[in-house]
Amino acid sequence: MSRASPHAPHPESPDARGWRFRVPAWAWPLLALPVVLAIGLWTYRAVDAALHQQIEGALRNAAASDTTALRQWLKSEAALASVVAADPRVQEATAGLIALGRRTGGDPSALKAAPEQARLREVVSPIVSLEGNVGFIVFDPNGLIVGRIIDERIGDRVTLSVADAVARAMDGHAVFLAPTLKQRFASVPMAFLLVPMRDASGRAFGVFAFRILPQRMAEVLNASQASASGQTYAVDADGRMVTESPFADQAEQLGLLPPEAGGRTTAVLEVRDPGAPLDERTGGRAPQKTWPLTWAVADAVAGRAGVNADGYRDFRGVKVVGAWQWLSDWNIGVVTEIDRTAAYATLALVRQAFRGLGAALLLVAAGMAFFSRRIYGLQKDVQRAHRLGQYTLEDKVGEGGMGAVYRARHAFLRRPTAVKLLRKEFASPEMLARFEREVQLTSQLTHPNTIAIYDYGRTPEGVFYYAMEYLPGLPLDYVINGDGPQPEARVVHVLKQICASLGEAHRIGLVHRDVKPANVMLCERGGTYDVVKVLDFGLIKELRSTDDAELTAVGHVVGTPLYMAPEVVTAPASVGPRSDIYAVGAIAYGLVTGRHVFEGKSSAEIVAHHLHTPPVLPSERLGRDVTPFLERLILACLAKRPDERPADAGAMLALLEEQWTGSAWTQREARSWWETRAPEMLAARRAQEESVSRAPRLAVDVSSRMRSGSLPELSLDEALQTSVRPEDEPPPPAVSG
Repeated sequence: MSRASPHAPHPESPDARGWRFRVPAWAWPLLALPVVLAIGLWTYRAVDAALHQQIEGALRNAAASDTTALRQWLKSEAALASVVAADPRVQEATAGLIALGRRTGGDPSALKAAPEQARLREVVSPIVSLEGNVGFIVFDPNGLIVGRIIDERIGDRVTLSVADAVARAMDGHAVFLAPTLKQRFASVPMAFLLVPMRDASGRAFGVFAFRILPQRMAEVLNASQASASGQTYAVDADGRMVTESPFADQAEQLGLLPPEAGGRTTAVLEVRDPGAPLDERTGGRAPQKTWPLTWAVADAVAGRAGVNADGYRDFRGVKVVGAWQWLSDWNIGVVTEIDRTAAYATLALVRQAFRGLGAALLLVAAGMAFFSRRIYGLQKDVQRAHRLGQYTLEDKVGEGGMGAVYRARHAFLRRPTAVKLLRKEFASPEMLARFEREVQLTSQLTHPNTIAIYDYGRTPEGVFYYAMEYLPGLPLDYVINGDGPQPEARVVHVLKQICASLGEAHRIGLVHRDVKPANVMLCERGGTYDVVKVLDFGLIKELRSTDDAELTAVGHVVGTPLYMAPEVVTAPASVGPRSDIYAVGAIAYGLVTGRHVFEGKSSAEIVAHHLHTPPVLPSERLGRDVTPFLERLILACLAKRPDERPADAGAMLALLEEQWTGSAWTQREARSWWETRAPEMLAARRAQEESVSRAPRLAVDVSSRMRSGSLPELSLDEALQTSVRPEDEPPPPAVSG
């Protein structure tokens, strides 16, 4: 508990009680100020939320209305174009022009002078003029322009983008082609609406197209636009505007219009976010190609509908609110926007009034805070006494010779967490250095099959701990002991993941040194079964570090005898990746046979077997055949000489991926095992966790990060009263670490 100041009255003393309730009479009216402030803030937030919701609904309705208007207009234009294309006079003239083009190789002079050209214009030109379009074009199936309202470009072949649209129209679709800078039909970019021309049998023999001014589409979209600060426009799949914008003059002044647009139209303007408001001095110099698409356009071209009433920047850098939809049938998006300042003009007045009121209330509150400082300080001390830092320990889920592991909860986050603590009586300088190095080196590893480290620190009493990923699964020793020999496909599936985790460590010069079934968790993660997590890098060794020799004294052996490579005993300084491979081979042996490689009555006897005794063949121990490749690989891993084993985990993973020819372990098989075999083992594991969990609930300040903070003197001794387990005894199943 925190020690009280010698000059402060005891919390329960009469003096303390009298001070606590002696409030000057003039101060009582001031107690209403926080309530008034809270009501004011609540009212402002309610107005803000209501206006936000109202604007969001209005934007969504406007976008839906504008989208419907544009879709209906395009359908009506396509229907009119289809009627024109079905006119017998148009079809006859077009068929003659296509035939002439084939005979003459698309000779422009012949096509322009053909009588069919004059008849085609005589029929179609009045319709084009009446409809308000700027022309028509007739294409043959190969993209040759055989007919047009004027002679220019007759006999030309279109570019790839237009040719693609012609091909889609020949397939029987009405196609909208956005304005393109590569296919120039006039001094400004034009859009096209293409429909197929069919003969009596229904076969498409040509394509008829209306040319549409971007201004016409803008008029359709902005017919219901009441605000001068708003606009509705359409964009293509690349985020280019395909209509005119009412802010074209501003775009020209800011230097945003591409030269190909003639400096007069926003069609083909890329709708990008400059990141800040533009002016005439900064607009033209900005590298527009490096800007991202605006919020609305980026979402629209991704094929999504949405609304943003919070605000984002448009192509001028002005903060706007907007809504958008994507018309997949026409391959364009529609965006409705209005300046955010105009949209929230009412709220600005309310905000100004509340700021004045809030400033006055805060001045009064500051005076109250001055007189209440001691009260607040006492309350803070009480709160700190009940909870320390970010993590609160709940249940002990495992313990070992060096410390214990607890399931924990975070004060703010909801992710499952485990906290590992080093027992105080084992906190020698060597153990502290090893424990601290475990978290520092493990945190360098990012492979998904390696346990994730969240944070670490040290309590004021000197207890070292770290927070890590909580893994509600089964250690492999539970699987082997509870389920016996595993299918070879599953063995290979597990080995690949173990090697993938260790492979990352080996590549950066780290060796685990305590690979064993208890340190390999089998989990279900995100609906995927049999996901492996390698944990407890407590004995990790950094091959490039000169400090490791100081942490492991000469003659001091670390590891678990059942999975200890011979060189760990005979030459500890030579431990390397091949030592981990030996342990992986021992795990593979246990998975295949359900038995340890060597067994004995003492650690010394087991170590002697590892040094001198050849392992029994897995097939002989199992009593049935084992796939030759898998058996050879296990025996190679268990070779007495390190140079006869695979070089490291990466090399072993390559062997498994390249030479395993057996069946693959499927998710269906894995899910079946977890549904039928795992529940009993999980229940047994939970029961053991409950029997282990004898500690009271207490908190750990992970934010201290190796520093002793000014925390209450709450001892962890009670939490760490665990039985000492010999290093060679297999540990109980641990959630992690």
